[in-house]
Amino acid sequence: MCCVRKRRGFTLIELLVVIAIIAILAAILFPVFSAARENARKTGCISNLKQLATATRMYVDDNGNKMMPGTTNAWENNHLWWLKVDPYIKSLVKSPNDDKLQGVYVCPSAPKLPSSLQNFARCYGYNAYYLGGPPSSNTVMDPPGGQSTFVVAEGQIESPATTILYMEVWRYDAQAKQTWKNGHGTAFCVPPSQSTVCKPDYVWPPGRHRGLTNVAFVDGHVQSFKCAEPETSAAGAYYGLMERGGSGTPYDRDPWFRTWGKKP
Repeated sequence: MCCVRKRRGFTLIELLVVIAIIAILAAILFPVFSAARENARKTGCISNLKQLATATRMYVDDNGNKMMPGTTNAWENNHLWWLKVDPYIKSLVKSPNDDKLQGVYVCPSAPKLPSSLQNFARCYGYNAYYLGGPPSSNTVMDPPGGQSTFVVAEGQIESPATTILYMEVWRYDAQAKQTWKNGHGTAFCVPPSQSTVCKPDYVWPPGRHRGLTNVAFVDGHVQSFKCAEPETSAAGAYYGLMERGGSGTPYDRDPWFRTWGKKP
């Protein structure tokens, strides 16, 4: 007569050990996957900025080697800078009431806004204060040679490799958060000397890429910078890319934004 062998199942201890091993592996691997995903998004953001810089280069070539205006009529959407570069990119969604920003205008790591607020997904700010057509006046700040001008000529930019063209920027002020809980983007990167607006709890680099913010320069290259975290105290925040410069420093005012003078 054959002997029937009884099968032995897992004990509770063995099951707990297996579960613990799975939990440990998950704790190790999830941050790795998250970092890899963010690196991919950072690469996408860099690609966006390079495309914007290339489109701006084409605009400059087609317009007498003059930088483009940030706006031709204050903050009206149909007069802002992306209308100048989009013919070379064709990434705007045309709408009867408002153009919708998408594609190269939106960082992959940015908070997702409702479709009704897509025009506020302005992830990249143009350096209009020093290059051309700022929203607050008819002339650029500290123009090269001291001559009042609406837009700067490319040849007047002394150091294209250290002059910001576009940078990631976001609004964190109460008014922006009334529009959307996480705040929203803005059309211009504001230089540090404009301290009533350029501050961590108002308009500031978001540092979405594991603390880094991507910046495109006039010469077309893109670089990542570590800035002070947004929505923190302004004390000690103005360093590196957000260096104010001026009296008591080795640099002229807004050294990374201005088109001439002593720079880092």
